[in-house]
Amino acid sequence: MGYLDNTSITVDAVLTKKGREILKDGGNLNISSFTLSDTGVDYTLWNTAHPSGSSHYGEAIENLPQLEASVHAEYNMRNRLISLSQNSIAIPALVIDSGMDVANGRTKTFNQGEEASGAIQLRLVGYSSNTNQGMTMIIQKPNIVSPGTEATLNSGLSGTTMIRQFISTEEIPQAQAYDLSSVVEGTDRITSVSLTPVQQDTAGQQTNIIFIDNEVGTVVICNIINNITTPNNQILSDGGVGTF
Repeated sequence: MGYLDNTSITVDAVLTKKGREILKDGGNLNISSFTLSDTGVDYTLWNTAHPSGSSHYGEAIENLPQLEASVHAEYNMRNRLISLSQNSIAIPALVIDSGMDVANGRTKTFNQGEEASGAIQLRLVGYSSNTNQGMTMIIQKPNIVSPGTEATLNSGLSGTTMIRQFISTEEIPQAQAYDLSSVVEGTDRITSVSLTPVQQDTAGQQTNIIFIDNEVGTVVICNIINNITTPNNQILSDGGVGTF
């Protein structure tokens, strides 16, 4: 691994294992398309106060060294590039509309004796398009809380698609990813998911849930606290069905 400076135009090509196999067998790569990314670009270096004027605002960015190409998807091209209107004054954001302990909060607590499940509603604001690719939800510890039937279990955290933002090196091997559908409401996209706490031996068990919009790539994270240590048993009483 090394750095490439900007003293010359460089095309740095690194073959994947599959590419090497094709060449070994005498085949051709037949490259027909490519993808651009801004991995390694520090946009905070955009300098509108540059003494030489607007044509030099991005000079520091253009002079950044770049890492040599890597074939590991977990570390490269992890952020989506999107096109916004020139009139945009803010980037798209994923916000939690409801379901937290307090308004605008990021924590959901399940306490003994309360409702057996809870719903979270998310809203993508500041972005509209003709496509609706839904959302990915990652539960770091699925033994703390489980999603409802509206969540479809993904194939796993393989380092591909949007889930590459959550890589195996974070040492949370039991994490699971789920696909969620979104509905359009005006210029926003709404996603809802129900969560059911899993009974624990001790109260206070916690996990994080990561929500990622599949088209824009914007992320929001919430914390789940599970205080459920006994089952919610149903009994028959003179007045009907009760709980204890």
